Amino acid sequence: MTLRTSLKTLTRRDAERPSLRERAADLQADLSRVARPSAAEPASSGSVATGAHSAAEPDPALAVVTVFRASWNALGEVLDAEVPDELSAKLDEAQGAAYLRLKAVRPTTPEGYRALAEAWAIVLKGERGDEPGMTASDHAADSLIAGASACVPDQPVDWYNPPPGFMASPALEPSNFVPVADGIARDLARLRGAAWAEFHRRVNPETTAEDIRRIRREVYLDTLAPSLPKSDIVDQVDFASTNINELRAIHERMRELSSVAYAMSCMECCADNAAGRLLHWLADELTTVEGKAAAEMQSRRPAAFEARRIRLGLVAERIIENGDDAETAGFIQDLTAWAAEQARR
Repeated sequence: MTLRTSLKTLTRRDAERPSLRERAADLQADLSRVARPSAAEPASSGSVATGAHSAAEPDPALAVVTVFRASWNALGEVLDAEVPDELSAKLDEAQGAAYLRLKAVRPTTPEGYRALAEAWAIVLKGERGDEPGMTASDHAADSLIAGASACVPDQPVDWYNPPPGFMASPALEPSNFVPVADGIARDLARLRGAAWAEFHRRVNPETTAEDIRRIRREVYLDTLAPSLPKSDIVDQVDFASTNINELRAIHERMRELSSVAYAMSCMECCADNAAGRLLHWLADELTTVEGKAAAEMQSRRPAAFEARRIRLGLVAERIIENGDDAETAGFIQDLTAWAAEQARR
């Protein structure tokens, strides 16, 4: 072959090869097509297990990787040659858009995942002599981790068989496994919200303290509520050294104050907040003092007629609510003896 013939052949090949400007236009067209997937392509970028797509639904990662590699190669040629700034900027913009699509796409097949991994290998290798930055490494890791499920067969999850140290969450319709402590805290918060909602539905400021205590027990509010620090209010009262009248005064005053605290905690402004919980705690503490005073009163056996009357009046409700047959029988005997003495007066 003569030199003249060789030059003619090379000239013909150059004429047939698309120019960088033509390749830039093709890349922009390809990017527009990839950015607007057809109806046959999945509408979501979330990963789908292998075998979920038919032949009519190609893996979107394959098209994205093809456009990315073409834009990468074209921009590489621009960096090695003198080209107009307009063309360089156009190719740089096309490569940037292709990079964004590479970050967002999720493969649906092992083939698409392999192509995606090879594309990220090109980025991290830095064929243009650039050291891969931490940002590109993060993007590659996020992309490959998110798309890894394309290589794993879709299998039903047994939510009743969690890994050691984990539990299914949320409890009603599980969607993931979380550490046991976190899962319990989330479910307790959900149950606590339901208990508070039912409590406030059934209670209003006119509800008696006895009904409030009953409703709290029925909705397990005390069990679900965050535990508040124990106080020593009860320890501040020396019940043993008080007389009958002092015990009655303590009992009656604690009942009044606990009823007010319970009623205030039921106001809308105190619904499931720190003020409401504080008022409930205070009411519970006052109720404890009230109960201790009643228990001390019940344990005493005063000889004076009036003191016995006071005692019987205060312990009657407590004994009836306890439902203890022995206590009830003893109370009946005491009441009968007191009534007989009253009849003799």
